[in-house]
Amino acid sequence: MRQLGTLPNRSDAERLAAWLVTQRIDAHAEEAGDAWAIWVRDEDHLPEAREALAHFQENPQDPRYRGAESEAERVRREEEQERKRAQGNIVEMRSRWGSGLGGAARRCPLVLALIGISVVIVLLGQGPGGLYDTLRFVSFQDAITPAGTVDIWASLRKGEVWRLVTPIFIHFGITHLAFNMLLLFDLGGQIETRRGTWKMLLLVLVLAVLSNLGQALEAAFMQRGINFGGMSGVGYGIFGYVLIKVRFDNRDRYMLSPVTAAIGLLFFVLCLARSFPETERWLSFMPQIANSAHTVGLFAGMGIAYAPLLLSRPAQ
Repeated sequence: MRQLGTLPNRSDAERLAAWLVTQRIDAHAEEAGDAWAIWVRDEDHLPEAREALAHFQENPQDPRYRGAESEAERVRREEEQERKRAQGNIVEMRSRWGSGLGGAARRCPLVLALIGISVVIVLLGQGPGGLYDTLRFVSFQDAITPAGTVDIWASLRKGEVWRLVTPIFIHFGITHLAFNMLLLFDLGGQIETRRGTWKMLLLVLVLAVLSNLGQALEAAFMQRGINFGGMSGVGYGIFGYVLIKVRFDNRDRYMLSPVTAAIGLLFFVLCLARSFPETERWLSFMPQIANSAHTVGLFAGMGIAYAPLLLSRPAQ
């Protein structure tokens, strides 16, 4: 902070300081012996402020200075509101995740457990039998009927209800696993730290069941595609949940950058386009995607996030 200069009386000093504030120059006046000193906080503004002081000393009744005090008060209120908004949008990573993985384990144990289970299952191996076959929506052994058709519901009819959920732990390669786990850690971690572990668990179970059922219905209709899996149905569900919260009800201050939102929606559209013959050849570099799981998960997550807003609206 530097002293700009002095003026002989208080009213002139305060009027000039107020006018400087209206020019976005942080300034104030204070008594200095028999005169009043004007102080400028940012030294980079000193040259501009000195010109203003010289002009004021020559033309103290210039119309530009009229009403400077009230205008300066308005500017200060606006700046204070901007500071509060900025502080509200800052998320300290230490408070969000704690210190390293130990802090994350305390704040989002479920998310880390889901990631750990998924990694272990991938490391234990894939193939038509063994663990993967136990986790699929339908066992390969049960899926094909004597008539050669696909019965996607065969394992469920045997009472193996865990298959409504467990396909989320199946991943087909490291890229598939890494993409889903990053999405789960980032957005799922936010939900668990804000809503709690039990609500996060309920959300994951609902999204898993709905997205797996959606993909199973597609497999039943198409009579193919029974070997589906991955956390992406849940991932797009939590993506949709956070997307709606950020847009319509961000009291919990979720973080979703425009770039992340754009990439997520673009990938969703490209995956859909991969399924159409007209665009399939242009996107042949992409593997087959469980689009029904993505779609059901996305809209289920959006609906779960928006439902409280509908319930809280007063009746018309």
